[in-house]
Amino acid sequence: MVRGAAVGAAVERWAAAEAAVRALVLIGSRVHQGQAAAFAADEFSDWDFQIVTAAPGLFSDRRWTGALGLGEPLAYVARTGRLGTATKVSAVFRDGELDLVILPLWRMRLVRWLMAAGLARRMAGLRIALGGMAAVLQAGHRVLVGAGEWGGFFAQVVAKFAPPRLDDTEILAMAEGFVCDYVSTRKKIERGELIAAQRWLHHQLAEVNLQLLHELRQRRGEPTAPDGRRVEQLNFDSRGLEIGALPVKADLRSAVERSAATLRELMAGLVPDWRWPAL
Repeated sequence: MVRGAAVGAAVERWAAAEAAVRALVLIGSRVHQGQAAAFAADEFSDWDFQIVTAAPGLFSDRRWTGALGLGEPLAYVARTGRLGTATKVSAVFRDGELDLVILPLWRMRLVRWLMAAGLARRMAGLRIALGGMAAVLQAGHRVLVGAGEWGGFFAQVVAKFAPPRLDDTEILAMAEGFVCDYVSTRKKIERGELIAAQRWLHHQLAEVNLQLLHELRQRRGEPTAPDGRRVEQLNFDSRGLEIGALPVKADLRSAVERSAATLRELMAGLVPDWRWPAL
């Protein structure tokens, strides 16, 4: 059996028998379709699901996992997901890892009604949230439980809502913000705040570069994924995104300048008229 296969099978069996579950949708690398080979599942892949449930509180702690037959989770947490619009449960079992995006039934019914009434596109927050969902679903999804009731909904999200993209105004704001953070990071280095400089390099400068790279590759129609996932496997020179810096001034200075050079290269492909200022 492929490592982790028991996790996916256990969740599907449990969801099919659990009255509070109205839909279980497999997403992520386990079901990616038409994507670059870099995004296919491998021996390290976890199981990613979206779950429509009438009892979202069920997932606030690990007790429900006893019904899976996988043993006690080694770690379990329910927290806000990356897109900030839903709770995401993550669990580590001896047989593999699990991520569940929790979609409360009452909210999903409301969203479905708003879509059917043609109102969802007029609500900016909902439009953005559905665009984020579409970005996940478009890469491939399979409704394992509740297809009769919810399969059409998920198909409509894919068909009618565009994944979030950056426009030139947003890109310019990110580049200007990068310059501000670059100056601040350089000052931290010279002041001897080396740990803080490392943090800003990773959380501020590198994050902007990864977002801009994702947008650039989307504009070019090239395989890509947010958050820098598997970027090393996309058949291009990713060295400018690497951060190899010890908490030493010389290392940090070099890493910050490499990051700035990468920003300039990305901006040349995105908004060619933008120029790095004379600092």
